[in-house]
Amino acid sequence: MDAAVARALHESDFRLTAPNGFGDTVNHYAHSMAVFEGKVYVGTTRGVIQAHRWNLARPDIRPWPVQSPDIIHDVPRQAEIWCFDPLADHWTRVYQAPMVMATNGSRMVPRYIGYRGIGVFQGASDDKPCLYVSTWAPQIAEPPDVLRSVDGLSFEPTTRPPFSPMVRSFRTLQRFQGRVHTTPTSSSKGARLISDSIGSDSTIYATDDVQRSPWRPANDEGFGNPDNVTIFEMEEFNDHLYAGTVNPVSGFELWKTPGGDLPYRWRRVLQHGAGRGIFNEVGVSMCAFNGALYVGTGVLSGGYHRAMRIGPAAAELLRVWPDDSWELIVGDGRRTGDGLRYPLSGYGAGFDTFFNGYVWRMVCHEGRLYAGTFSWGQNVPWLQLSIWPPDALALMDRWGRDALTTSRGGAELWSSADGERWEPVTVNGFGNRFNWGIRNMASLPQGLLVATANPFGPTVVQQQDRGDWRYIDNPRGGCEVWLGREGGWT
Repeated sequence: MDAAVARALHESDFRLTAPNGFGDTVNHYAHSMAVFEGKVYVGTTRGVIQAHRWNLARPDIRPWPVQSPDIIHDVPRQAEIWCFDPLADHWTRVYQAPMVMATNGSRMVPRYIGYRGIGVFQGASDDKPCLYVSTWAPQIAEPPDVLRSVDGLSFEPTTRPPFSPMVRSFRTLQRFQGRVHTTPTSSSKGARLISDSIGSDSTIYATDDVQRSPWRPANDEGFGNPDNVTIFEMEEFNDHLYAGTVNPVSGFELWKTPGGDLPYRWRRVLQHGAGRGIFNEVGVSMCAFNGALYVGTGVLSGGYHRAMRIGPAAAELLRVWPDDSWELIVGDGRRTGDGLRYPLSGYGAGFDTFFNGYVWRMVCHEGRLYAGTFSWGQNVPWLQLSIWPPDALALMDRWGRDALTTSRGGAELWSSADGERWEPVTVNGFGNRFNWGIRNMASLPQGLLVATANPFGPTVVQQQDRGDWRYIDNPRGGCEVWLGREGGWT
């Protein structure tokens, strides 16, 4: 079938290729994904909810949804890289983080607890395109590295960007004009993580040779605005590099550059959260489709940024054209500095689902745009709702907490052929309410590969008939990877 008119995939077209965190339910996030030499590589992050209990700021959750030790370093968190051969239909673990002595000499810890970005890049001293991986290091380990692999089997650290030692991870590895670009993501203070989504500086670093050349700044910090506390995501579109910020004061900003010599010259495209302010705190995801750049928004921490008291709020989807004009595709209609905006899709924020705190990932596949969300609906039984604003509590009263547990849990995946008319692929995490996010996707000749974030393992707390709570084994915990193709697999 012509890709331009391919029908949308539906939940029944998918099959589960990797359940239960690749067999280990502490593999919570399929945090990064890249296609390299015909195979798909997925980097995991481990022990996510256990770490949230240990770090700042803690969610207002009681009881804690997953059984967690008092010391986070007692969780087995050696991050892993898995390889999928679509022709053999087989997954293989190709790398596991080594254990190293903590910097304070107290114990052995994993060198890396997650891999937040994987990209393919050929630097000036690379004989061919190589696989590069951005890492996440625990607080009492050395700062994170960039890993390099020539063959997809062995991985070695290479030149580290000049981040502050406070930086614990970095996310995107974005190619543009013969360079690879990245930015710090999370920072620590002592033995505690301040935020897993805010770095110590808001700078893009770039190099044309990861092995040998130094990383150099590509922009002024925060693009000259100190309220831009992090650069969250980047994407190439229309021969420009676009960057979306985290701005908890006035809402995210979108910037673009035609490149050239470092540091680049940048121009602002959007500000004030596209007229929505702090409820569009961050530009989460970007994808070029049919001559426009689609931008998914959100509020940090899944829709409720506790430290800044932003939200809860559902995400929006914007469409940006090469001339910097923009449209609201999914979201809340409003008057903006650019005029009246209303959702062209007819869907309000979160695709009409209050719990969709991010549009987390997008991908083009067979002529269609797919957009996946993060949903916190499955967390309702454990949330302390007394601190919530009245309008949010009114929704809870209308829906009922018990009903929400079963009917609103699980991430959503949506598809569109034109960017305006959308239809759901799944609205319940592929039948698993513990799949709280569509974290990564890849378009393959064999179909659409969709990987989830699912931190509810190995146990989950469940309320008993007499009202007390008990931790039980969760057979649906750990990240999952699904493969969908038109016509399904029957």
